[in-house]
Amino acid sequence: MRPLWFLLVFMVACGGGNPLAKAEDALASGNLPEAERHFRRALDSEPDAVDALYGLGWVYHVSGSSSRARDFFMRCLRVAPSDHRGYKGLGSLALGEGNFQVALKRFEEALERAPDNPAVINSIALTHMGTGRFEQAVSLLEPLVERQGGRAELGLNLAEAQFRLKQYDDALATIEQALGRKITEERFRGLLHELRALVLVRLTSGRVDPEDCGGSVPPLLETLAIADRDLDSAEAIGVNLPNLNAARLRVHRRRSRILEDCPVEGEDFPEN
Repeated sequence: MRPLWFLLVFMVACGGGNPLAKAEDALASGNLPEAERHFRRALDSEPDAVDALYGLGWVYHVSGSSSRARDFFMRCLRVAPSDHRGYKGLGSLALGEGNFQVALKRFEEALERAPDNPAVINSIALTHMGTGRFEQAVSLLEPLVERQGGRAELGLNLAEAQFRLKQYDDALATIEQALGRKITEERFRGLLHELRALVLVRLTSGRVDPEDCGGSVPPLLETLAIADRDLDSAEAIGVNLPNLNAARLRVHRRRSRILEDCPVEGEDFPEN
């Protein structure tokens, strides 16, 4: 499964002048050099602009420059200690480093300054997921998805937690709902298709009836064919999904195992 801390959403929650708008668009599309350039342009005219400081922190966080990101998030704290974003940024750094205790503390500090902020609540849920507390994550994400239903990223995180809890039917329903809504960042659409394929693979586990191969196997193979189509859809989006090949291998292995345990006349056994 993908690292949970790369599913942070609502990275930049700012607005304002033209450089900031251009910077946000560049950051959302993954063009980090362009985002950095525009955020720095904004700082040229207003050196303590929290929007730009926070945005630059995210540029460096996403690019892996943790020390530079920390500098900008700390500047957010110094110039605007009542603004939640500096705390959230520091929490996200800690989460990315696997320091869940510090991450949770920072996110709670952010929530004190921005009660009910969906980005912070989502980050707290991700922190719980990082430590295996998936039930707590679901309890936070379910109402959040209801309130912020247009954010497919939140549906992805909820479905991930449900998947880890083996709530496969719930995960499928969450994925279907998210895919039926407008998705602004195509990477999340790809991840939703990828996750649905993994859920479908799990739903074929232990379903073969050796006494009724002809009746039990074809529906399972059809389910795996749907999983294949999901992975094809994910690949067709054209974004980098580092776990896509591993997901394809899971589908292939499950199909092979089913046909090995219960050969069905007319079905070709896939090559290893």
